[in-house]
Amino acid sequence: MSTGVFAGRKSGAQQVVKRHGAWWLSLGVGLLFPVMGSVADGRGYGRLNQKERRPVTIADAIRMTRIGNDFASGAEPRKEIAEVSPDGRKFAIVLRRGNLERNTNEYSLLVWRSDEIESSRPPTSVLTMSSSSNREGIRQVKWLADNETVVFLGEHPGELQQLYRLNTRTRVLQRISSHISNLISYSMTPDGTSFAFVAEEPVKSLWNQQTLRSGFLLGETQHIFGVLAGKTGGEFLGRKQLFWQSRGRRERRMVTNGIIDNTGSKVSVSPNGRYVLLSTRVSEIPEVWKEYADVWVHGQAVHAPGPGEASWLERFEWIDSRTGQSRFLIDSPLRGIPFARTRWAADGSSVVVSDVYLPLESTSGQERERKKTRPFAVEVKIPSGEVIEITDERLRIIGWDTRRNITTFENEEPDDRGSGSKVYFRKDGGVWRKTGPLSERRQSPEIFLEQDMNTPPRIVTISRVTHEKTVLFDLNPQFRQLKFGREEEIGWKLGDGTVVKGGLYYPVGYRPGVRYPLVIQTHAFRPDQFWIDGPWTTAFAAQPLAGKGIMVLQTDESYEDHNSVRETDREVARLETAIDYLDEKGLIDPKHVGIIGFSRTCLYVKYLLTHSSHPFAAASVADGMDAGYFQYLLMASQYDRTYANEGINGGPPWGSSLSAWLRRSPGFNIEKVQTPLRIFAEDPFTALGEWEWHAVLVRMGKPVEMVMMKDGDHILQKPWERMVSQQGNVDWFAFWLKGEEDPDPAKAEQYARWRKMRSQLEAARNSK
Repeated sequence: MSTGVFAGRKSGAQQVVKRHGAWWLSLGVGLLFPVMGSVADGRGYGRLNQKERRPVTIADAIRMTRIGNDFASGAEPRKEIAEVSPDGRKFAIVLRRGNLERNTNEYSLLVWRSDEIESSRPPTSVLTMSSSSNREGIRQVKWLADNETVVFLGEHPGELQQLYRLNTRTRVLQRISSHISNLISYSMTPDGTSFAFVAEEPVKSLWNQQTLRSGFLLGETQHIFGVLAGKTGGEFLGRKQLFWQSRGRRERRMVTNGIIDNTGSKVSVSPNGRYVLLSTRVSEIPEVWKEYADVWVHGQAVHAPGPGEASWLERFEWIDSRTGQSRFLIDSPLRGIPFARTRWAADGSSVVVSDVYLPLESTSGQERERKKTRPFAVEVKIPSGEVIEITDERLRIIGWDTRRNITTFENEEPDDRGSGSKVYFRKDGGVWRKTGPLSERRQSPEIFLEQDMNTPPRIVTISRVTHEKTVLFDLNPQFRQLKFGREEEIGWKLGDGTVVKGGLYYPVGYRPGVRYPLVIQTHAFRPDQFWIDGPWTTAFAAQPLAGKGIMVLQTDESYEDHNSVRETDREVARLETAIDYLDEKGLIDPKHVGIIGFSRTCLYVKYLLTHSSHPFAAASVADGMDAGYFQYLLMASQYDRTYANEGINGGPPWGSSLSAWLRRSPGFNIEKVQTPLRIFAEDPFTALGEWEWHAVLVRMGKPVEMVMMKDGDHILQKPWERMVSQQGNVDWFAFWLKGEEDPDPAKAEQYARWRKMRSQLEAARNSK
């Protein structure tokens, strides 16, 4: 059932060399990771000889070394990124980078000794693994109580993701789960004897002896993608399942009251192994939940799901590992999917949870108002369910020293203390009160990523005693060979005076007074992040576009008035005024503007192409909603998507609100599109969602191209898929905005297609 693998051969797993004054660590997969590099200046690597450097490419972005779990829009500023051993003497960090040759992502687990940081000794590479799927090769690393064993979810190419145990001293790797599907999350007792895990529902065919004879009855919540695939289960189509396993025994399925979805990462086992705590999605929303002031909670409660459907609201429930009995921890919602956290008492007798709303029943007056408007951190006794309030400040639990009855919280929102600062509470006489910081003889250093818009990320350590900072790890010293476009934060005003922020990437070799072509990248902006491609790995290519002499604007979107007719009007105004602002500044050529939509912002891009008076020379969309009728039908079994389309278009697409759909929905206004459009579909299901636009534009003889991958992720992971999406966009915008073609012979057919599109577009314009 389990296999032992020796993972510590020096010839592959660990070789340390010194080059040009910096330590490098060979990780046995043909890659060199920097261990100690020289510190970059405040402008990244701007002091190097320009003649010796070249512009950034998509290959550079794919091969960029990142923190292992940093798949989305970047780590929080000053958020600690290391997993520290219980005694504080060691810490582990996972790194990853793409391997274009193998189409894999390579992962490395590095371990430092806390007392060797100031001596600049290199870390120990204890393990390398690679993933050929959309999943991480090493993730959710946790130390056991012996301070030398770590457990984690991992996989090798072509394998399912399972639970592993690694002794960091002997380098012996052991797989400790053999489940028939991928594990999503887990939690283990400190001694490693018992664990709970959430796994994908196994894939099953819709067709069996019975359904072949009588047909398959489509239920009210049947997903069209499952119908077309002829199956249920798996990562996308199935619901998640909870299991319990103890050493020497078989896994046992545990039944929950709520629905476990991809949010099953909040599973938590009590230290004594008696209870399992996790969050589950709510199907039947209590009427009283409509009173909560939280926009997310209120909106979900008002537009409740139908029979058999699940809302996105969650609440905690706990399960007795011996009896399998499940109960709600607190019968009230969590503040949001990614927020709530938990910490157990050492004896498992109670648990502290943060970011949870408290029940409104049996309350009135000021107390009821307080509970309607504020999430709490509370201690809950197990199994009695007694709730002891700790605070209604917006804090996130990160530690509980039950020996001294002190809980440690992290400040969630910036204030005079700064984001990420610590807040402490002590329990005295059954009451929790704020107290000063912990005073310990031995304190592990603070480990976090330091970066900004123009400074690539590096791992930095700050002593909790002396507060001295040390650059521990320069993740990408190869960037010294590259030319980066300078990014600066800009702001422009809307008609009502609201200031909108964004990040402007100047073209490499920028010359004042020259008007440059512009590409707008939508869907997030953070001035504290170094984004070589953008906030996401799908579609965006900021620095490679800047290297092509194109100005890039990274914009954010507002989350006010979500799922209402005001949403598209507001977002379109933000984008149109951005173009006007840059035009007035003399920075861009307004006739050579391109725009990229991804996920939610595909709606805004398609709305611009069908409703805006601003001309766009080219556009690209990838895996997103568009508030169209065809997508409305495809998502009819997902109440939240249906509700979104109805809200954006002013009601359902029939009766009195049909006219609003005809006027507002981009899909009913495709004939107005005059812009060449590139559509990227991560898989056949995404292609189906984009079929309306592709088919109609083809029928109209307008320039459109859709490229489809086999099984990509929403946020692309595999290098080849990233190359198709991101490099494809670089080529697309360079062609339509600048008339440039890549001389690579392998792309000859691509440019032949595009030149034909251009001729057809010019002919159509000349005929008017």
